[in-house]
Amino acid sequence: MLKFVLRIFVVLAIGFVLSNEVVDRAANYLFESETANYTREAVRGQLHSLKQELAHVPPQARPDYVRNTLAPHYGLALQVLEPADYNAADFALTGDERRTIDAGGFFLRDNLMSFVAAIPGPGAQWLMVKLPPEPLVGTWVIVAIYAALGVLLCAFMLVWALPVWRDLEALKTAAQRMGQGDLRVRAQLSRFSSIRGLGDTFNQMSERISALISNQRELTNAVSHELRTPIARLSFELDMIEQEADPAARRRLVEDMKNDVAELDSMASELLMYARLEHKSDDIPLQAQDARGWLDSVVQHASFEAGLSGVHCVVTHCDAGEVRLHPRYMTRALLNLLQNAIRHAGGQVQVGLASPAPRQYVLTVDDDGPGVPPADRERVFDPFIRLDESRARGTGGTGLGLAIVRRVARWHNGDALVSESPLGGARFVIRWKAA
Repeated sequence: MLKFVLRIFVVLAIGFVLSNEVVDRAANYLFESETANYTREAVRGQLHSLKQELAHVPPQARPDYVRNTLAPHYGLALQVLEPADYNAADFALTGDERRTIDAGGFFLRDNLMSFVAAIPGPGAQWLMVKLPPEPLVGTWVIVAIYAALGVLLCAFMLVWALPVWRDLEALKTAAQRMGQGDLRVRAQLSRFSSIRGLGDTFNQMSERISALISNQRELTNAVSHELRTPIARLSFELDMIEQEADPAARRRLVEDMKNDVAELDSMASELLMYARLEHKSDDIPLQAQDARGWLDSVVQHASFEAGLSGVHCVVTHCDAGEVRLHPRYMTRALLNLLQNAIRHAGGQVQVGLASPAPRQYVLTVDDDGPGVPPADRERVFDPFIRLDESRARGTGGTGLGLAIVRRVARWHNGDALVSESPLGGARFVIRWKAA
């Protein structure tokens, strides 16, 4: 903490000195002419009196007269300059100063501390008047004031920095514990903390990381479990085909093995799609599509599977003339809903699309199957969750279809949900708004 405070103090001290110098130079630059005019008017009368008095004194007696007669009665340093003095190289008169003297005036030097004027009469002598130097006591008083201000500033900084340092230490400790694997740690900061926003952001990040790692673990466990089933069937079928002599039975085993490979391929595709949709992009290109044409094409794509299952799949209504969506992902989501509905339907699947407001869309898929119990209507969108826990081929899919549907919906700034259908089964709904 001491290093923290000292660094801030050094920065503030340097900044104060630099700013003071800058302000002083700026003031001199901006107000130099006004200050010079004020000083010139203040001493003009005294210089005139001194010049008139010295004009009646012989040139050779003027130095002693100034030193012995005038100087004791003035709080100023008086000096008579001979031509050799003011023509010397170190005196270096400028053209303006020479013209001022020749016109009977006087000029200022040494940051307005010295005044030079020509003495009337013979001798070509000049008079230089210097203001007394600033008292040393005043300088020490100023230094003492600055020192006191520095001490007060340092004390104020300590009072201010203590809670900030304590909160930073809390954040540091939380980050270290999180780096060591404690994903439940959160930064506990006072609601009056000046870095409360940073602490809230850290906690939000911790929540997000914890959720991602938890989901990753669950996904890894689920993938391992899901892959085990078709691999086990393949292993069993390989053992059986070596022992089977009947050609017809061998062909059935080969077909089963092909189906298992197809299931593994489908699962890999679903996993890739699910992983691709994990991170939402804010600039996904939503394209305008003919709503009825898009619905018909997707339903037509699923009609073969529906025919094999004896299910009648139809578009019942489409209130939107145009729909804005990501063609690939939303098509995949609708296909997943149709396949899920066909798998569980008794004989009917109905699809509809409504647009209750401009660029707002509601896509519904209804079936007349057993439906989804209210207690399970949220968890069906979790990956690898199947209400039918049977692992027989063709009864449950890969368990990622509805999870992909919800991620696609959220990619479209919407959501997916399930409720009761007018047909008696389940109604799956995707709502989104095309910004």
